[in-house]
Amino acid sequence: MGLGNMWRDFAAVLFSVALLGVGLGSTMPLIAMTLQARGFSAEIIGLSVTACALGGVLATVAAPGLARRYGRRTVMLGCLLLAAASVLPMQYLYALPGWMLAYFLFGAAMAPFFVLGESWINNLASDSSRGRLVALYATCFTACQVLGPLLTNWLSRWPQQAFLLCGGLFLMGLPGILLASDHEHAVAGGQPASQPNGKRADASWLAIVRLAPTIVLGTAFFASFDTVMLSFLPLIAMQHGMSQPRALASASILLAGDALLQFGIGWLADRCGRLLVQRVCAGLVCLLLPALPLLMTSWPQLWVGYLFLLGGCAGAIYTLSMVAGGELFSGAALIRVSGLISLSWNLSSSAGPAATGWVIQHFGSAWMVSVLWLLALLFAGFSFVRRRQVVALPEQVA
Repeated sequence: MGLGNMWRDFAAVLFSVALLGVGLGSTMPLIAMTLQARGFSAEIIGLSVTACALGGVLATVAAPGLARRYGRRTVMLGCLLLAAASVLPMQYLYALPGWMLAYFLFGAAMAPFFVLGESWINNLASDSSRGRLVALYATCFTACQVLGPLLTNWLSRWPQQAFLLCGGLFLMGLPGILLASDHEHAVAGGQPASQPNGKRADASWLAIVRLAPTIVLGTAFFASFDTVMLSFLPLIAMQHGMSQPRALASASILLAGDALLQFGIGWLADRCGRLLVQRVCAGLVCLLLPALPLLMTSWPQLWVGYLFLLGGCAGAIYTLSMVAGGELFSGAALIRVSGLISLSWNLSSSAGPAATGWVIQHFGSAWMVSVLWLLALLFAGFSFVRRRQVVALPEQVA
C-alpha cells in the first residue's frame, strides 16, 4: 500500500471513529440525565451503563468471527446502523426494560466498531510509525469525545428531538468506512514465538497476561474512569450546585486533558521509559482523585486545571497500555492483545459504573471516586510488584 493510500485510509477510518466518539460522549450523559429526570436512582443509572457494557462484552467475543465471515467493513457498517437503531427509539422509551435493552444494543454496536477500527489502524501502521499513529488516533478520538458533553447541553434545549439528533450522528460515520480500502493484513498463528526484534509473535492469552499484566489493569482502570466520569460527574456536580452547562463542561474539560496531554506524555515515555511514566501518572491519579469532592465545592478556581490534569494522567495510563502491546507483541499475539484490551474495557465498563452507582446510593456522592481510586492504586502497586517478573518473562513464556 502506498503512503498516500495509507494516509487516506487512516483519515477515512479516523473520521468515522471520531464521529462515534462524539456520539458516545453525548449519548451517555444524555441517557443518565434523562433517566434521572424520569425518577430513576443513581443505582439504576449505574446498572443501565452495566447493560451497555455487557452488550459490548458479548459483541466483542463475536466480532472476530463475524469479521472473518462477512468482512471487517461490513461488520463496522452494521455497527453504525445498530448504534443509530438503538439510540433513536430512546426518544420514546419510558419503561426500564426498554431502556436496558436499547442500552445493551448500543454497547453491542460500539465495542466491535472500536475493536475493528483499532485493528484497522494497526494494520495500516508500520512498526516505525505505530506509536505515533496510535497516539494520533487516541488523541483525535478523545478530542471528539470532548465535544460530546457539550453537545449534550445543546441537545437538552430540544428534549423532544435530542435522541433523534444524537442517533443521526452515527449514520454520518458511514461514508468514512465506505471510502477506506479494506485491505486485510491480519497475521495468523503458526509464526515463531519470538521475532528478531524481541517481540512475542504467538503468545497465548494467558502468556500475554503474565508478560504484561499492566496492559489489562491499565485498560480496566481507564474504562471505569471514562464511563463513571461521563455518566456520574455531571450529575454529582449539579447536585453540588453547579449549573447544567458548567457541570457538562466539567466532563468535557476532563476529556480535553486526556486529548491534549497525550503527545506530551508520550514524548516523555519515549525518553524516560514507558513504565516509569505510567507509574508517575498512576501515582498522580491516586493523589488527585480523593480531592475531587473538595475542589468541586470549596476550590472552584482550581477546578478547571484539576480536571485537565486528572484527565491527562488517567488517559495516559490507557494510551501507554496500548503502546505496551505494540512494544512487546506482534502478529497473532498483538491481535490477542487487542482482544484482551477490549474485553477488559467492556467488563470494567460494566463493573465500574455498577459499583459506583451502588456506592453513591448507599454512602453518598462524596464517595463517587472510591472505586476509581482503588483501581488506580491496584494498577500502581501491581506495576511495582511485577517489575522483575515482567522483565524476565520474554525468555520464559512460549
